Amino acid sequence: MSTSFEEHLTKALLQSSKDSCRACSTSSSTSESSATHTSILHEADIDHFAEIGFDVLVGTLANQLGFQGDIVKTVYGHLTSYEQTVQVMELMQEAAEECAVAEILSKNKENSYEESDY
Repeated sequence: MSTSFEEHLTKALLQSSKDSCRACSTSSSTSESSATHTSILHEADIDHFAEIGFDVLVGTLANQLGFQGDIVKTVYGHLTSYEQTVQVMELMQEAAEECAVAEILSKNKENSYEESDY
């Protein structure tokens, strides 16, 4: 069974925290102190930070492709990964642009036809 985005992010954050702690134990006390202050992540906060990170990714993707964040979240909810969401959203943007071009050309043709009647 595939893991969810939040589970994947949580796992990555926990692994990163463990790796930082191993690196800290082999470094000098000065760099150990600064690394510890920047790499501490409380387990109770992981879900909150994952949600914030997800919201940032959704907002960024929505802004890049011209959709509302709720649309991105809805698409994500129907798929199994963020990568698939990006692919579908890019296809949606391409389809929307193609539709817009077709509609604009159609409207211009109609306007041109109406003007020639006068």
